[in-house]
Amino acid sequence: MSTKKKGILLSFLMLTLLLGGCIRIQYDATIHTDQSVTLKTTYAAKEHPVARLLNLNPNWNSYVKQAEKNGYSAKTFKTKDDYEGIRMQKTFANFKDMTSIKDEWKTGIGGILIPPDTKFDMKKSDGFWFDTYRLDTNIDLSIDRLNIKGYQPTGQVKKLADRYIRQADIEIKLHGPKVIGLQNGEKIDWSNYHDVSWKLYGTKANQLQLIAYVPNPTGWIITGIVLLIGVGLFLYWVFHRVRKLRRQQLKTISISLLVCLIVGGGAWWLFAEDTSSAPPPTRQIITQGKSEIVPTFLVHGLFGTERTFVPMIQNFTNKKVADDGGRCDVTRSGKATCIVKPSPTGYPLVRIVFADDEASLADQQKWLNAAIAAYDVKQKATFADIQLVGHSMGGVDVVAYTVQEEMPYHVRKVVTLDSPIAGSDYAKLGLTLAPLGTNTNSPALRDLAKGSAAMNNLTQRLETWPRDVLVYSFGAKGGDFNLISLNSSFALENYTDNIQTKSYKYDHFTIHRREPVFREIRNFLFKENRVTEEESP
Repeated sequence: MSTKKKGILLSFLMLTLLLGGCIRIQYDATIHTDQSVTLKTTYAAKEHPVARLLNLNPNWNSYVKQAEKNGYSAKTFKTKDDYEGIRMQKTFANFKDMTSIKDEWKTGIGGILIPPDTKFDMKKSDGFWFDTYRLDTNIDLSIDRLNIKGYQPTGQVKKLADRYIRQADIEIKLHGPKVIGLQNGEKIDWSNYHDVSWKLYGTKANQLQLIAYVPNPTGWIITGIVLLIGVGLFLYWVFHRVRKLRRQQLKTISISLLVCLIVGGGAWWLFAEDTSSAPPPTRQIITQGKSEIVPTFLVHGLFGTERTFVPMIQNFTNKKVADDGGRCDVTRSGKATCIVKPSPTGYPLVRIVFADDEASLADQQKWLNAAIAAYDVKQKATFADIQLVGHSMGGVDVVAYTVQEEMPYHVRKVVTLDSPIAGSDYAKLGLTLAPLGTNTNSPALRDLAKGSAAMNNLTQRLETWPRDVLVYSFGAKGGDFNLISLNSSFALENYTDNIQTKSYKYDHFTIHRREPVFREIRNFLFKENRVTEEESP
């Protein structure tokens, strides 16, 4: 390798912490009752060395001219945080006309950022009351799939460039009047059926599906006429057969029947559940509610008990940055029972205790979900944000929780303590634990082995790691039990830039009980409500 290439590689290795979030793409579509669609599109980028390497230096003024040729109104813009780009708007006469977007992507900035083989399929099903439009699309950004002319990186530089591309901020918003129902491929959200949005991070192989139910005016006019005739005949019968009823009573009955028929029939057809089996989006935006507390859930690993995090809880409580918020015990059958304690600081520390600490990763994932849900039910204070801390396999549990497809809460921060995020050498691990009487063929150990189906599945899901989650990973490299390699403990460095890492010369079984580690975690988790402590010399 030449000196020049070595210099380039070294430069990009030093830029690791600066990568990600330098490209923004937003699609904001409003569906109208006449079946037309107004699409607002935003492409923006920030100056970055990787962009220069890829020859990704957009000429925004030329893209405005190309957009105008395609029927868009367009203009350039700059933001205070150094982004510049283009905003475009166009109204399509109907849904079907939107398929022309795929051809328009071949020119301008869309031709660079959107892979040529991106799927954009639109199907229409005519209905009597509602016409159904089904849109299937995919978002899969990678350096190999984009139409980028110029230097083609290889090796480590290619890996960093691919990471830069994939960590674009992509936001999709869909709006419509209340007479239009929007469905995200699974079912309609009754609380917000006319407004759907997604925010995607780490975009790779994301399948998205939208189903829109748009009223058919002809069907509703015919229905209205039939209803009026029916109501008229009914009132005629009532008037001639039930003369004892007063005029006001007749008026009340007729209005009530008309309202029930229209509202009931319309709601049934609008909200009828679709049988679609499309996968949900990678990351749907969570509606942020007002939070009274921010709980931190502590998850133990193998050999873990209810006392695993007691020293940490005592330390944080003494420092008055958090409180012992109780614990949730999960039985072998998955039943979660929680004891909730009041939290004066607003930062309760909640232990999650598994009766079976050698269960599979899949079981522990379900149990963790059940425990947090049970705590939410028992906890009187409201919360939308949570923080997660895991030791050993518990760290793998909290990482897997964070990349699940449907998130009832917003994960603010994650701490992993010597956790085998990329797996561990099964033979070495089993051999080390055998003298302690552990089943070396337990589901937990099988899942934690490098190359296991569980680890491979988790690695694929890590490609969708939400970039707004802050991470602090700790590694142990001392003592007689050096079980987890630092590469595995710090594996999340490959998927996010919002990460800190630190290793200590402690062993695997004591790293979560040490004061220097406590200090780092306190400063990381609770810096919003306290003065950051300086490390002692």
